[in-house]
Amino acid sequence: MRAVRILVSEYVLSTFQSHYLDLLPEAYAMAITLASSLSIAGCEAYLTLSSRAPKVPWDRVVIVSNESDYHRCLEQAKESFDWVVLVAPPLELIRLSKIVGSSLLGPPHSLVETFSDKLSTFLALRRCGIRTPETVLVKDPVADRAHVSKLSPPYVVKPTLLAGSECVYFAEDESDALRFAVEVAKCDPSGKALVQEYVSGVHGSMSVIYGRNDYLLYSLNLQLITLDSNRLKYTGGVLPLRSSTLKEQAETTLSKLFKCYPMLRGYIGLDVVWDGEDVYIIEVNPRATTSIIGIYEVFPRLGEFLVKSVSNCQEADKHRFLGDLVSDYAYYLVLDREVPVLTNERSISIEGSTRTILVGRSNSRDSILDRISKLIPVARIMYNLANALR
Repeated sequence: MRAVRILVSEYVLSTFQSHYLDLLPEAYAMAITLASSLSIAGCEAYLTLSSRAPKVPWDRVVIVSNESDYHRCLEQAKESFDWVVLVAPPLELIRLSKIVGSSLLGPPHSLVETFSDKLSTFLALRRCGIRTPETVLVKDPVADRAHVSKLSPPYVVKPTLLAGSECVYFAEDESDALRFAVEVAKCDPSGKALVQEYVSGVHGSMSVIYGRNDYLLYSLNLQLITLDSNRLKYTGGVLPLRSSTLKEQAETTLSKLFKCYPMLRGYIGLDVVWDGEDVYIIEVNPRATTSIIGIYEVFPRLGEFLVKSVSNCQEADKHRFLGDLVSDYAYYLVLDREVPVLTNERSISIEGSTRTILVGRSNSRDSILDRISKLIPVARIMYNLANALR
């Protein structure tokens, strides 16, 4: 039987656009993780790579010379590959998913469009009855002040169409929120900013793989979000969390989301906050997220579930929780420098960037806390990390 051929295409790695090169280490780490996990699952996994990008340690590579060539490559991928896995910033992901069409190993273009935009995500979650913070769109700080005044402080101010923690601010009061909205709008491709009520609690994410009938696999992850001069910054994560209460909340939420949007497929990342009573969904990423690096570290069979997500043969009502499948924990840190690597760690870096992804594995939460405390400013994390790891 012929092996399934899958093209893993990460936008930053494939186009080498100068304004996205800060994201290069995460881009490379996600792409190589996806390719490796699919290869372990028995697939022929290929990567798209810009001719200007550094060489990567992967044999099956499709070289593209520029963005037009890249688009042409994706159009032709339907003939050469069974599936295409896309990872890209929101605006680019919308465009690329339209090109790839039904060959996308992920949700259809219409849902990519919905969940790539943070405002439409807010509206979509509200329609499903899923808890999400009150959010307003700010186009004009003067005209929209009345809308912001209806929200309760403090606030998070962020772009509608950017990935990760790019241009994300924490505002204590209304005046700061409107001032930051002006700066955020300059970052956003659509020139818009969102002001959202800040939810106090533990910041995390749910990584889920949806199949044709329901979700197949999920993981609950801590997100290490720090605050520095009003800027919120993502610095990595720890997984899996194993709280029975968080599991129950997650399963209810994931089922509710699928009931609303039964065409969800493949890897979906949900940014969340656990406030002690319930879970708030902050954003939905219709693609692989940085957490996949940690999942792969403790569960290399991840690729099997990605392939199953688009298979016609699926076990009904079989929900796998990563915390039940593995005994260890993984941690992954986005660092601005190289650090000495311990025996239980590996470093993912790429030529041309000073940033690195440090990935480790341990069965001791105390040792993980100790290691993280030495590498990032734990006091700036938006919650008590020691308590969250208990």
